[in-house]
Amino acid sequence: MHFLSSFSVHQTAWSITALYGFSAFISLLHAHDELELFDSDVPIVLSASRLTQPISSAPASMTVIDAEMIRLSGARSIVDILRLVPGFQIGRLVNGNPVATYNGIAERYNPRLQLVIDGRPTYVPLYGGIPWSELPIALTDIERVEVTRGPNAATFGPNSFGAVVSITTRAPASRSGWYLNSEAGGNEFRSGTLSYHGSGDNSHYRVTIQNERDEGFRNIPDKERSALLSISTHWQISPIDSLSVDLGGIRGGHTEVDTVVEENDLNSYSEATNAYTQFVWEHSHSADDALRVQYYYNYFDIQDDNTTTFNLDEVFGNPDFAGLTVDAPINRDSNSTRHEIEAQKTKRLSERHRIVFGGALRQDSVQGHYIFNDELTRTVSTQRVFAHSEFNINPEWLLNSGLLVEKNSISDISTSPRLSLTHRYAPGKMIRLGYSRGTRTPLLLEEEGQVTQEYMISNGDVLTDRLILSEGNLEPETIDVIDLGYYYNNPGQNLSIDAKLSYHEIRDTISTLILRGVDSDNFDQAARTYSNRFDYTYSTAELQIERKLSHQIRLRAAYSHTFDQDADLSRRKLIPGHTLSLFGSVGLAREFTLSTEFYHSGTWIWDDVSKVESKVNRLDFRLEKNLKLASMNITLALQAELDMGGTTDYLYRNQLESLYFARLNVQLP
Repeated sequence: MHFLSSFSVHQTAWSITALYGFSAFISLLHAHDELELFDSDVPIVLSASRLTQPISSAPASMTVIDAEMIRLSGARSIVDILRLVPGFQIGRLVNGNPVATYNGIAERYNPRLQLVIDGRPTYVPLYGGIPWSELPIALTDIERVEVTRGPNAATFGPNSFGAVVSITTRAPASRSGWYLNSEAGGNEFRSGTLSYHGSGDNSHYRVTIQNERDEGFRNIPDKERSALLSISTHWQISPIDSLSVDLGGIRGGHTEVDTVVEENDLNSYSEATNAYTQFVWEHSHSADDALRVQYYYNYFDIQDDNTTTFNLDEVFGNPDFAGLTVDAPINRDSNSTRHEIEAQKTKRLSERHRIVFGGALRQDSVQGHYIFNDELTRTVSTQRVFAHSEFNINPEWLLNSGLLVEKNSISDISTSPRLSLTHRYAPGKMIRLGYSRGTRTPLLLEEEGQVTQEYMISNGDVLTDRLILSEGNLEPETIDVIDLGYYYNNPGQNLSIDAKLSYHEIRDTISTLILRGVDSDNFDQAARTYSNRFDYTYSTAELQIERKLSHQIRLRAAYSHTFDQDADLSRRKLIPGHTLSLFGSVGLAREFTLSTEFYHSGTWIWDDVSKVESKVNRLDFRLEKNLKLASMNITLALQAELDMGGTTDYLYRNQLESLYFARLNVQLP
C-alpha cells in the first residue's frame, strides 16, 4: 500500500517507462518469429534466476568479475573485489571487521546483503551479517563472482535484500598439480596459500590450506589472524549423475575495538571458527533438464572472554572519579548452527519456455549469554518454495517472472515476487523493465536480544549497563525496486555497456532507539531497543562499461549516482551521491603486465557512527611479471595502494596510509 501510494509522487519520472511497457505489449501482437536471438558471445550467468542465461536475458542488472580481473586488481579479500561493482561501498570499523554494502544504509553487521558460495548462503544468524574475515574460502580458489545489483529474494530468499553476491569456486577438474601463492606487505600483512588439484577414477579433488596475518591500522591494536583448510571433491557416478562433497573451516581472530572514549578503548581479541559441510547430488540430462539436491551444515563460534581495565574519570570526564579504576569483564562467547536441505528442478516446457522450481527447509540455532542474558538455545525454522519462469514470447521479447514464498518462526509468511520484460530490439541491444521485492526477517538479536555489561569499580561498587533491551514484535523490512535497464554487447569491438535507472522504496527499516530512564541500569540509565523506525525512498543511475581493445588491453568503468533521496535519508547521509571505480590493464613486452585502479566515493555515513563522514579516494598500481623456470610457471607482482587524500574509513581514528605489497605465485606440475 505504501508503495502504490508513493508511486504517484514519482509518476512524472516513470510515465515514459509505463508508456513504453504498454506499447511493448501491443507490439507483441505483430512481432515476427523469424528474427534471430541476439544472445551469442554474451557472458553467461546462473545466479540471477537459477537458470543458465546470457547476461542480456537475466531479469536484473548483473556484474561479472572473473578470476583474471581478480588477480590483476590485486584484491586481497572478497570485499576488495566488490569495489569494482557499481554502487558498492566498503568500510572497516577495525581491520578484522570489514563490511560491504550496496547503496549504503548499513552498519558493521550488514544484514541486507547476501553472499552465496557455490550455492550455500554464508551470512550467520548470530548477528545477521557476513563474517568477511572468517569466510572459509581462499581468493585463489575463486573462478568468478556474479553480483545481482538489486533484490533477489525471489531466487535466494533471506537477506537477499539489497544485492546478492554469488561466488563460484574453481572446479577440482579445472587444474592439476600444486599451486603456491605468497604475499607480504604493508602493516605486516602476510599470506600463504597452498593448493593441490588431483584426480582418481571418475573423481577429482582440490585441497587448499592458507594462513594469514595482518596488523591492521597502524595507530590502533586491531590485528587479524586466520588459518584455513578447504577440500572440494567431485565424483561422476554415471553419465547423468554426479556427487560433490565440500568441507572446510577457518579458525580466525581479530581485535574488537568498542569505543568508550577516544583515548581509552575496550580492546578484546575475538576468535571465531567458521566450518561447513556441503553435499550436492545432480541428476542432469542437460542444462534444461536437471534435478539438484543440496544439503549443507554450517557452524559458527565466537570465543571472546576477557577483562579490560580503564580509568573511570576518563569515561565520565569527572575529576571526582580520579584514581578509580574499572574492571570490565567481557564475555561474548556465542555460537550458531545451520542445517538446510534444498531441492530444485529445471525443466524445459517448450522451445520457448523454461522453468526452475523447488523448495527448502532450514533450521538456525543460536546460543549466547552475552546476546540473550541466558543459556538457552533459540531456533528459527524456515520453509520456502520458489519458482522462476523464462518465456521467450518471440525472438524479440522475453518475459522473466519469479516468486518465493517463505514461512519462518519469527515473522510468519512473506512473499518475494519478481517480474521483468526484456525487448531485444536489435542485435546486441536490449532494454529491460523490471520489478522486484526483497524481504528481511528480523534477527533473533533484534527480536529477543538482552545485552548487559557489568563494570567492577575499585571501590567495591558494581555498575550495570543495559546495552540492548529488545521488545520484540518487529515487522520484516521490505524493499520494492522498479528498474529500467539497458544492455549493449558488440563482440566485434569486445565492448559491453550496462546502464540502469532504478527507483527504491524501503519500508519498516529496523534500527535502534534509545530508551531513557531504565531503572535496571545504574550506569547511564539508558539502553537501546530495536524498532521499525524508518521508511526510505531514493533513485539511482548506474553505468558499467567494459572494453577489451586487444588480448593485452582491458578497460573497465563502473559508476553509480544516487538522487531524489527522501528527507530522512538525505539528512542522515546514509548513501553516497557518487561512487566510481576505474580499472585498466595492459600487457607489456617481456611478459610484463601493468594494471591500475582508481576508487572514489562521495561522503556518506555508516548507520552506527551517526556523524562520521566516510569518503574514498584511492589509486592502485600493480606490475606483474610472468616467467618459466624449468617446469614451473612463476608470477611475480608488486603493488602500491596510494591514498589520494581526503579518505576517511568508517572512523576518523582509522589513520590511512599508502601501502605496498609483493606477491609470488608458483605453479608446479
